[in-house]
Amino acid sequence: MADDDRCQLCGACDSWRHALLDCSMSRCVWALLDEEVTEHVSRSDDGDARAWVAGLIQSLKHDDLTKVLVTLWAIWHARRKAIHEQIFQSPLSVHMFVESFVSDLKRCEDLRKKQPATAPEQRTPGWIPPPRGMIKINVDAAVGKNGGRGTVAAIARTENGGFMGASTLVLPGKSSAEILEALACREACALAKDIHVRRIMVATDCMNVVTSLAEGTLGSYAHIVREIRESKGDFDALEFHHEARSSNKEAHCLARSAVYDAPGRRVWLRADARVRNGLGLDLFQVDRNQETGE
Repeated sequence: MADDDRCQLCGACDSWRHALLDCSMSRCVWALLDEEVTEHVSRSDDGDARAWVAGLIQSLKHDDLTKVLVTLWAIWHARRKAIHEQIFQSPLSVHMFVESFVSDLKRCEDLRKKQPATAPEQRTPGWIPPPRGMIKINVDAAVGKNGGRGTVAAIARTENGGFMGASTLVLPGKSSAEILEALACREACALAKDIHVRRIMVATDCMNVVTSLAEGTLGSYAHIVREIRESKGDFDALEFHHEARSSNKEAHCLARSAVYDAPGRRVWLRADARVRNGLGLDLFQVDRNQETGE
Protein backbone atom coordinates (compact mmCIF):
# COMPACT_ATOMS: atom_id res chain seq x y z
CA MET A 1 0.00 0.00 0.00
CA ALA A 2 1.21 3.50 -0.79
CA ASP A 3 1.89 5.65 2.27
CA ASP A 4 0.71 8.88 0.59
CA ASP A 5 -1.56 9.99 -2.25
CA ARG A 6 1.16 11.38 -4.52
CA CYS A 7 1.97 9.75 -7.84
CA GLN A 8 5.35 8.07 -7.49
CA LEU A 9 6.22 8.89 -11.10
CA CYS A 10 5.31 12.57 -11.49
CA GLY A 11 4.44 13.74 -7.96
CA ALA A 12 0.88 14.89 -8.74
CA CYS A 13 -2.16 13.86 -6.69
CA ASP A 14 -2.82 10.24 -7.59
CA SER A 15 -6.12 8.60 -8.57
CA TRP A 16 -7.32 6.02 -11.05
CA ARG A 17 -7.88 8.76 -13.64
CA HIS A 18 -4.47 10.29 -13.07
CA ALA A 19 -2.73 6.93 -13.30
CA LEU A 20 -4.46 5.87 -16.52
CA LEU A 21 -4.98 9.18 -18.34
CA ASP A 22 -3.37 12.28 -16.87
CA CYS A 23 0.09 11.17 -15.67
CA SER A 24 2.88 12.30 -17.94
CA MET A 25 3.80 8.69 -18.61
CA SER A 26 0.20 7.80 -19.58
CA ARG A 27 -0.24 10.91 -21.74
CA CYS A 28 2.82 9.98 -23.80
CA VAL A 29 1.32 6.54 -24.52
CA TRP A 30 -2.09 7.96 -25.47
CA ALA A 31 -0.39 10.46 -27.79
CA LEU A 32 0.71 7.54 -30.00
CA LEU A 33 -2.88 6.31 -30.56
CA ASP A 34 -5.35 7.60 -33.13
CA GLU A 35 -6.25 11.19 -32.34
CA GLU A 36 -10.01 10.61 -32.61
CA VAL A 37 -9.92 7.79 -30.08
CA THR A 38 -7.69 9.75 -27.72
CA GLU A 39 -9.99 12.77 -27.82
CA HIS A 40 -13.04 10.62 -27.16
CA VAL A 41 -11.38 8.99 -24.13
CA SER A 42 -10.24 12.31 -22.68
CA ARG A 43 -13.64 14.01 -23.18
CA SER A 44 -15.35 11.66 -20.75
CA ASP A 45 -14.95 13.24 -17.31
CA ASP A 46 -17.02 10.83 -15.20
CA GLY A 47 -15.43 10.52 -11.75
CA ASP A 48 -16.56 6.93 -11.28
CA ALA A 49 -14.28 4.43 -12.99
CA ARG A 50 -17.02 1.88 -13.61
CA ALA A 51 -19.36 4.44 -15.14
CA TRP A 52 -16.50 5.82 -17.23
CA VAL A 53 -15.75 2.38 -18.71
CA ALA A 54 -19.48 1.74 -19.25
CA GLY A 55 -19.67 4.98 -21.23
CA LEU A 56 -16.77 3.89 -23.42
CA ILE A 57 -18.44 0.54 -24.09
CA GLN A 58 -21.60 2.28 -25.28
CA SER A 59 -19.97 4.96 -27.40
CA LEU A 60 -16.90 3.35 -29.03
CA LYS A 61 -16.76 0.94 -31.92
CA HIS A 62 -15.68 -2.59 -31.05
CA ASP A 63 -12.19 -2.30 -32.56
CA ASP A 64 -11.55 1.07 -30.93
CA LEU A 65 -12.87 -0.16 -27.60
CA THR A 66 -10.57 -3.17 -27.75
CA LYS A 67 -7.56 -0.95 -28.37
CA VAL A 68 -8.54 1.40 -25.51
CA LEU A 69 -8.96 -1.42 -23.00
CA VAL A 70 -5.67 -3.06 -23.97
CA THR A 71 -3.96 0.33 -23.71
CA LEU A 72 -5.36 0.86 -20.18
CA TRP A 73 -4.09 -2.57 -19.18
CA ALA A 74 -0.65 -1.93 -20.73
CA ILE A 75 -0.32 1.46 -19.00
CA TRP A 76 -1.23 -0.01 -15.62
CA HIS A 77 1.26 -2.85 -16.10
CA ALA A 78 4.02 -0.42 -17.11
CA ARG A 79 3.31 1.72 -14.02
CA ARG A 80 3.52 -1.31 -11.72
CA LYS A 81 6.85 -2.29 -13.28
CA ALA A 82 8.23 1.22 -12.85
CA ILE A 83 7.00 1.76 -9.27
CA HIS A 84 7.65 -1.67 -7.76
CA GLU A 85 10.51 -3.09 -9.84
CA GLN A 86 12.23 0.06 -11.12
CA ILE A 87 11.84 -1.22 -14.68
CA PHE A 88 10.94 1.68 -16.95
CA GLN A 89 9.41 1.13 -20.39
CA SER A 90 9.33 3.82 -23.04
CA PRO A 91 5.93 5.00 -24.31
CA LEU A 92 6.83 3.60 -27.71
CA SER A 93 7.47 0.10 -26.31
CA VAL A 94 4.13 0.19 -24.49
CA HIS A 95 2.41 1.30 -27.68
CA MET A 96 4.11 -1.45 -29.72
CA PHE A 97 2.91 -4.03 -27.18
CA VAL A 98 -0.66 -2.77 -27.56
CA GLU A 99 -0.47 -2.94 -31.36
CA SER A 100 0.96 -6.48 -31.25
CA PHE A 101 -1.61 -7.71 -28.73
CA VAL A 102 -4.55 -6.26 -30.66
CA SER A 103 -3.18 -7.80 -33.85
CA ASP A 104 -3.03 -11.21 -32.17
CA LEU A 105 -6.62 -10.82 -30.96
CA LYS A 106 -7.71 -9.97 -34.49
CA ARG A 107 -5.90 -13.01 -35.88
CA CYS A 108 -7.60 -15.28 -33.33
CA GLU A 109 -10.98 -13.81 -34.22
CA ASP A 110 -10.38 -14.46 -37.92
CA LEU A 111 -9.40 -18.07 -37.23
CA ARG A 112 -12.53 -18.59 -35.15
CA LYS A 113 -14.72 -17.28 -37.97
CA LYS A 114 -13.11 -19.71 -40.41
CA GLN A 115 -14.06 -22.73 -38.28
CA PRO A 116 -17.17 -24.61 -39.47
CA ALA A 117 -20.33 -23.34 -37.84
CA THR A 118 -21.61 -26.90 -37.33
CA ALA A 119 -18.69 -28.08 -35.20
CA PRO A 120 -19.87 -30.90 -32.92
CA GLU A 121 -20.53 -29.82 -29.37
CA GLN A 122 -18.21 -31.43 -26.85
CA ARG A 123 -20.08 -32.29 -23.70
CA THR A 124 -18.29 -32.72 -20.42
CA PRO A 125 -19.10 -36.17 -19.03
CA GLY A 126 -20.76 -36.20 -15.65
CA TRP A 127 -21.23 -38.88 -13.04
CA ILE A 128 -21.12 -42.39 -14.54
CA PRO A 129 -23.53 -44.94 -13.02
CA PRO A 130 -22.20 -48.33 -11.87
CA PRO A 131 -23.29 -51.73 -13.23
CA ARG A 132 -26.72 -52.91 -12.19
CA GLY A 133 -26.90 -54.15 -8.61
CA MET A 134 -23.74 -52.34 -7.45
CA ILE A 135 -23.11 -49.26 -5.31
CA LYS A 136 -20.61 -46.77 -6.68
CA ILE A 137 -18.19 -44.90 -4.42
CA ASN A 138 -16.28 -42.01 -5.95
CA VAL A 139 -13.09 -41.09 -4.11
CA ASP A 140 -10.49 -38.34 -4.32
CA ALA A 141 -7.70 -36.76 -2.28
CA ALA A 142 -6.36 -33.26 -1.72
CA VAL A 143 -3.32 -31.64 -0.11
CA GLY A 144 -3.53 -28.37 1.85
CA LYS A 145 -1.81 -25.35 0.33
CA ASN A 146 0.74 -25.27 3.14
CA GLY A 147 1.40 -29.00 2.74
CA GLY A 148 0.70 -29.58 6.42
CA ARG A 149 -2.19 -32.01 5.98
CA GLY A 150 -3.91 -34.22 3.47
CA THR A 151 -7.55 -35.17 3.02
CA VAL A 152 -9.43 -37.99 1.37
CA ALA A 153 -13.13 -38.13 0.53
CA ALA A 154 -15.61 -40.79 -0.55
CA ILE A 155 -19.21 -40.46 -1.79
CA ALA A 156 -21.51 -43.47 -2.22
CA ARG A 157 -24.46 -43.52 -4.63
CA THR A 158 -26.85 -46.11 -5.97
CA GLU A 159 -26.99 -47.05 -9.64
CA ASN A 160 -29.73 -44.41 -10.04
CA GLY A 161 -27.57 -41.70 -8.44
CA GLY A 162 -29.30 -41.76 -5.06
CA PHE A 163 -27.09 -40.59 -2.19
CA MET A 164 -26.22 -43.25 0.41
CA GLY A 165 -23.35 -41.77 2.38
CA ALA A 166 -20.11 -39.81 2.33
CA SER A 167 -17.02 -39.52 4.46
CA THR A 168 -13.82 -37.52 4.78
CA LEU A 169 -10.56 -38.31 6.51
CA VAL A 170 -8.17 -35.49 7.48
CA LEU A 171 -4.57 -36.59 8.06
CA PRO A 172 -1.96 -34.34 9.69
CA GLY A 173 1.56 -34.28 8.25
CA LYS A 174 2.85 -34.37 4.71
CA SER A 175 1.85 -37.16 2.32
CA SER A 176 2.27 -37.58 -1.40
CA ALA A 177 -0.78 -37.24 -3.59
CA GLU A 178 -0.56 -40.87 -4.72
CA ILE A 179 -0.44 -42.19 -1.15
CA LEU A 180 -3.50 -40.10 -0.34
CA GLU A 181 -5.30 -41.53 -3.39
CA ALA A 182 -4.57 -45.03 -2.08
CA LEU A 183 -5.91 -44.02 1.34
CA ALA A 184 -9.02 -42.70 -0.40
CA CYS A 185 -9.64 -46.17 -1.86
CA ARG A 186 -9.24 -47.64 1.61
CA GLU A 187 -11.73 -45.06 2.90
CA ALA A 188 -14.20 -46.27 0.27
CA CYS A 189 -14.07 -49.74 1.83
CA ALA A 190 -14.65 -48.24 5.28
CA LEU A 191 -17.63 -46.24 4.02
CA ALA A 192 -19.09 -49.33 2.35
CA LYS A 193 -19.04 -51.10 5.72
CA ASP A 194 -20.66 -48.07 7.37
CA ILE A 195 -23.62 -48.19 4.97
CA HIS A 196 -23.76 -52.02 4.99
CA VAL A 197 -23.30 -52.73 1.28
CA ARG A 198 -21.39 -55.70 -0.13
CA ARG A 199 -21.23 -55.03 -3.87
CA ILE A 200 -19.29 -51.85 -4.61
CA MET A 201 -17.44 -50.20 -7.46
CA VAL A 202 -14.80 -47.65 -6.44
CA ALA A 203 -13.86 -44.91 -8.94
CA THR A 204 -10.69 -42.82 -8.66
CA ASP A 205 -8.89 -40.47 -11.06
CA CYS A 206 -5.45 -41.91 -10.15
CA MET A 207 -4.53 -44.61 -12.67
CA ASN A 208 -1.38 -45.67 -10.78
CA VAL A 209 -3.38 -46.62 -7.70
CA VAL A 210 -5.83 -48.68 -9.79
CA THR A 211 -2.90 -50.50 -11.38
CA SER A 212 -1.27 -51.11 -7.99
CA LEU A 213 -4.50 -52.53 -6.56
CA ALA A 214 -4.80 -54.88 -9.53
CA GLU A 215 -1.19 -56.05 -9.64
CA GLY A 216 0.17 -55.29 -6.17
CA THR A 217 3.05 -52.93 -5.45
CA LEU A 218 6.26 -52.77 -3.45
CA GLY A 219 6.23 -48.99 -3.36
CA SER A 220 5.76 -46.51 -0.56
CA TYR A 221 2.11 -47.45 -0.02
CA ALA A 222 2.39 -51.24 -0.41
CA HIS A 223 0.92 -51.76 3.06
CA ILE A 224 -2.21 -49.78 2.10
CA VAL A 225 -2.63 -51.81 -1.09
CA ARG A 226 -2.18 -55.05 0.85
CA GLU A 227 -4.80 -54.00 3.41
CA ILE A 228 -7.31 -53.16 0.66
CA ARG A 229 -6.68 -56.41 -1.21
CA GLU A 230 -7.13 -58.41 1.97
CA SER A 231 -10.45 -56.66 2.66
CA LYS A 232 -11.99 -58.06 -0.53
CA GLY A 233 -13.17 -61.04 1.49
CA ASP A 234 -15.55 -58.72 3.34
CA PHE A 235 -17.49 -57.98 0.13
CA ASP A 236 -19.35 -59.99 -2.48
CA ALA A 237 -17.86 -57.73 -5.17
CA LEU A 238 -15.18 -55.05 -4.91
CA GLU A 239 -13.93 -53.37 -8.10
CA PHE A 240 -11.61 -50.41 -8.65
CA HIS A 241 -11.83 -48.32 -11.82
CA HIS A 242 -10.11 -45.25 -13.21
CA GLU A 243 -12.27 -42.31 -14.28
CA ALA A 244 -11.41 -38.81 -15.46
CA ARG A 245 -11.61 -35.89 -13.05
CA SER A 246 -14.64 -34.56 -14.96
CA SER A 247 -16.64 -37.59 -13.77
CA ASN A 248 -15.39 -37.28 -10.21
CA LYS A 249 -16.15 -33.64 -9.38
CA GLU A 250 -18.21 -34.22 -6.23
CA ALA A 251 -15.53 -36.25 -4.47
CA HIS A 252 -12.90 -33.75 -5.58
CA CYS A 253 -14.88 -30.81 -4.15
CA LEU A 254 -15.54 -32.66 -0.89
CA ALA A 255 -11.83 -33.46 -0.45
CA ARG A 256 -10.86 -29.85 -1.17
CA SER A 257 -13.43 -28.49 1.28
CA ALA A 258 -12.10 -30.69 4.10
CA VAL A 259 -8.50 -29.39 4.07
CA TYR A 260 -9.31 -26.88 6.83
CA ASP A 261 -11.11 -29.38 9.09
CA ALA A 262 -9.50 -30.76 12.24
CA PRO A 263 -7.72 -34.12 11.87
CA GLY A 264 -10.07 -37.08 12.09
CA ARG A 265 -12.85 -38.88 10.22
CA ARG A 266 -16.30 -37.55 9.45
CA VAL A 267 -19.21 -39.54 8.06
CA TRP A 268 -22.52 -38.39 6.59
CA LEU A 269 -25.25 -41.05 6.35
CA ARG A 270 -28.77 -41.07 4.95
CA ALA A 271 -31.56 -41.40 7.48
CA ASP A 272 -33.45 -44.22 5.80
CA ALA A 273 -36.41 -44.09 8.18
CA ARG A 274 -37.18 -40.49 7.28
CA VAL A 275 -36.92 -41.22 3.57
CA ARG A 276 -39.39 -44.11 3.91
CA ASN A 277 -41.75 -41.81 5.76
CA GLY A 278 -41.81 -39.49 2.75
CA LEU A 279 -40.08 -36.55 4.42
CA GLY A 280 -37.32 -36.36 1.82
CA LEU A 281 -33.58 -36.84 2.10
CA ASP A 282 -32.24 -36.22 5.59
CA LEU A 283 -28.56 -36.45 6.52
CA PHE A 284 -26.84 -36.69 9.84
CA GLN A 285 -23.14 -36.31 10.51
CA VAL A 286 -21.01 -38.54 12.71
CA ASP A 287 -17.61 -37.17 13.78
CA ARG A 288 -15.10 -39.84 14.58
CA ASN A 289 -11.71 -38.88 15.94
CA GLN A 290 -9.09 -41.13 14.43
CA GLU A 291 -6.90 -41.16 17.52
CA THR A 292 -9.48 -41.74 20.26
CA GLY A 293 -11.94 -43.81 18.21
CA GLU A 294 -14.88 -41.81 19.56
